[in-house]
Amino acid sequence: MKKAAELKINGHRLIVKSEEGEEYIKAVEEYLNKKIEEVKEKTKAVSTLDLTLLAALNITGEVIKTKEILERLGKKSEELAELIDERLG
Repeated sequence: MKKAAELKINGHRLIVKSEEGEEYIKAVEEYLNKKIEEVKEKTKAVSTLDLTLLAALNITGEVIKTKEILERLGKKSEELAELIDERLG
């Protein structure tokens, strides 16, 4: 069941509906605000939209890198499982 949650992202109030719990929603809010602050410190961007888009690009890069790592780990674990099966079989 989706519940409404109020977030404050970079000073802007936002109401979202989510099936996730309040703790998860707050963690997402904090992470995004932290990323926006990091962008503010590293760039000359002053527009709220620019800051938010740059933070979104950074987060997207993190997600892509994480997916690549997980895929490599998944392949490696399959290889290791096959090797174990061969040795035990």
